[in-house]
Amino acid sequence: MRRPAIVLAVCAALVAGCGGDDGGGGGAKARTETVPAGKALHEVAREYSFNPKDVVVERAGTLRIVLDNKGSLAHNLKVLKDGKELGGTPTFQGGKPRTGSVRLQPGSYEMVCTVGNHEQLGMKAKLTVK
Repeated sequence: MRRPAIVLAVCAALVAGCGGDDGGGGGAKARTETVPAGKALHEVAREYSFNPKDVVVERAGTLRIVLDNKGSLAHNLKVLKDGKELGGTPTFQGGKPRTGSVRLQPGSYEMVCTVGNHEQLGMKAKLTVK
């Protein structure tokens, strides 16, 4: 009689092991990326996530952003400081990546998609400038 309980416990453990948070939107797991001074930030947008989710820029100055919209909806990437938009990419449908730029000082920033309620659905990321 103990065998069904053991089988059930093993099956539950296997199913639990198959889950996990991949950063939303499917695909590769979100990660932290360091952007060397003078290099562009390459960000991927999907419904409703950005990857990488955390970005560290090694030096203040103008940051070029390349956004690759892999989603089926229009997205953008805007950089905010204390709720104020500083710059970013245009809004566009998936396909060819688009670029934008923003001038940044050392500090912490937010990256968000300002289309509809995408930010509230999870399209936000952290940006730190050393």
